[in-house]
Amino acid sequence: MPELKKKIKFIIDRFSMIYEFWRDYCNYRRWNYNNPKVVTRAAQESKILRQTHMIEKGMSLSEPRKGFGQQKIAVLFEMMDQYLKMGYPSDGMPFQDAIIVLNAYVDMQKGLGYENAAMVEKLKTYDTYRIDGLTAGIKYDTRANLMSNIDKPFPEFFYSRHSMRQFESKSLIIEDVEKAIKIAQKAPTACNRQASKVYLYKDKATNDALGELIAGNTGFQQEVPNYLVVTADVSAFYDTFERNQVYVEAGLFSMALVEALHYYGIGSCILQNGEYYKKNKKFKEICKNIPENERIILFVATGYYKNEFSYAMSLRKNVEDVFIVK
Repeated sequence: MPELKKKIKFIIDRFSMIYEFWRDYCNYRRWNYNNPKVVTRAAQESKILRQTHMIEKGMSLSEPRKGFGQQKIAVLFEMMDQYLKMGYPSDGMPFQDAIIVLNAYVDMQKGLGYENAAMVEKLKTYDTYRIDGLTAGIKYDTRANLMSNIDKPFPEFFYSRHSMRQFESKSLIIEDVEKAIKIAQKAPTACNRQASKVYLYKDKATNDALGELIAGNTGFQQEVPNYLVVTADVSAFYDTFERNQVYVEAGLFSMALVEALHYYGIGSCILQNGEYYKKNKKFKEICKNIPENERIILFVATGYYKNEFSYAMSLRKNVEDVFIVK
């Protein structure tokens, strides 16, 4: 009888798992912003933010291309006009971010000897909405200045880290990465299960193969000496309600990791892993040593800071838009 009860419970648990994944699918299908029925402010602002980031990412490369991104800018203008047409506030951070980044783009391109008169005129139509005093776009900096923050109070150190797309060509020293990982291991972990792992490949061929497949590194993959592959072990979790815990675990771990890397003079850029079965299978074929029970959560492009470089300075939302008290 006890064995029968165990079997029944097992079957019920499996049906429960299917049901919960189905509910996840229904919720995501309903609310992701590719659904044309989703016209929430959050959806429209997220579209603008992602499109703006495509522009600022291109600006943050070692050698930005003359006149790059014109089609993407045209799409961004359409999104901004639609946003205003829907009655959403022009003083919202995403809308302001787009205006500031586009103006910074115009200035940068003038320096490269390029100007699109029609685009400049279109951009001027948003001048009346622009709020003075906000800063976004690209910042030029030095390694010495950036590293001067490591011994300052925590907020200053934390604010000093930025996503990097320019690196020195030399490979990472394993001991430096080990020190950073040791710090990252202090990140919160569910019931101390410590499901996160980091894989580093020293050979150029593996890193180049990963770079060819990873999304989000266009324009700077040739500058990345090493990718860190962050995984989480699915077998560390036991029930349906923990089905997303691998992302929580590895996400917290990775946040601590990139800050620790920064402390040791290593720049980084987190690159998300698209959850497609066939693509993940290819990643594991390239890596050769990641077992089936581990899920690749994200990649981190890493390298030592150059002496001089630039990076994107993206605006963040107002605290009152993130912190809700009732």
